[in-house]
Amino acid sequence: MGLDNIEKVFSQTIKELKNEGRLRSKEFIITKVKRPEGNKGPRYFLKGKGEQEFIRMNSNSYLGMSLRNEIIEEEEKMTREYGVGPGAVRFISGTFKTHRELEKKLATFHGRDGAMLFNSAYSTVVGILTPLITGDTIVISDELNHNCIINALRLSRPKDKKIYKHLDMNELKEKIKESIGQAKRLIIVTDDIFSMRG
Repeated sequence: MGLDNIEKVFSQTIKELKNEGRLRSKEFIITKVKRPEGNKGPRYFLKGKGEQEFIRMNSNSYLGMSLRNEIIEEEEKMTREYGVGPGAVRFISGTFKTHRELEKKLATFHGRDGAMLFNSAYSTVVGILTPLITGDTIVISDELNHNCIINALRLSRPKDKKIYKHLDMNELKEKIKESIGQAKRLIIVTDDIFSMRG
């Protein structure tokens, strides 16, 4: 396929996504961060918006840890000691002692035998669900589950995937009944806090 054909395919796909209302909006570029002051949390400045301050309401830094001085200082200390990033995934290049120490502390805190760090919630869900689901598994999923769950189910290629209406326990019960005897394993997947509609 030549570049002209690829460009046509991309253009057509972008047009379809736009018509369906699924095209991602333009990405905002954060140019500066203003630290929390008094009773105000951090404020963000965006490219093209001058000195107008914005509140970031889509961040995963729920507790504001990313801007705490003691966290930044510890990260700088570890960066000087170990460098920036591991260079590859753990099973290829090994893991850092500090990561194992943190995992042990987390396991103890949660009263578990062990714990494993993932770099994001998205990779956690994909990394855990995918190996649990085999070609002889039926998965039943809430229609408003997060995109990471949807992609984990696609990657895992279950025998069958059933979707029930959001929080509809009667429909879930029916999907379970339909699945009895159809596979070796049945997995029901649901989000805990549904974020897909804000």
